[in-house]
Amino acid sequence: MIPKRIALVGPVASGKSTLATEIAGHTGLPHLDLDNLFWGAGWTPVDTKTFQNRVRDALGAETWIADGNYSGPVGEMLLAHAELAIWLDLPLHTCLPRLLKRSFRRAARGEELFAGNRETFRHLFARDSILIWGPAHHRHHRRRWQHHLGPNKPHGLLVLRLTRSTAVASALRDLSLLPTAARGVAACRTP
Repeated sequence: MIPKRIALVGPVASGKSTLATEIAGHTGLPHLDLDNLFWGAGWTPVDTKTFQNRVRDALGAETWIADGNYSGPVGEMLLAHAELAIWLDLPLHTCLPRLLKRSFRRAARGEELFAGNRETFRHLFARDSILIWGPAHHRHHRRRWQHHLGPNKPHGLLVLRLTRSTAVASALRDLSLLPTAARGVAACRTP
């Protein structure tokens, strides 16, 4: 039986949004990207209370797959409402090349992200760039998720911790969260 509420967490560029989109497409669960609730125009975060209220309202739905890497009350709310947490606990040497590729692709194509925001090359080389922030916080995020998804996890929350990118698709197929792959064809775009 497919869980009705799934939290998909992990560090920057671990494949959360891509995987959540694929799971949503296969299962029919609505995809909730927490970044869409966090960011306002001009890469300005909405105020804390607004963000928490938006998340609370969205998590009040009966079914969803939510992805994000938020701590504090939002992270606690996410885990408290979820039936299953999928933790992409991938190493930095896997996430960093993905981050570089994704960020440069987005900047080159002018891809719109959240609230009309776009990554630009100027943005990528700024002091507060995601290219600096993501790797600098990788270890911190891992410790935080170990704390919240280990012995301190919410009662009854099932946790699927995936530590190798090569194991992601098969583990999720086993849970019927992704379609069975045709011979020689991977169903999951997340390497």
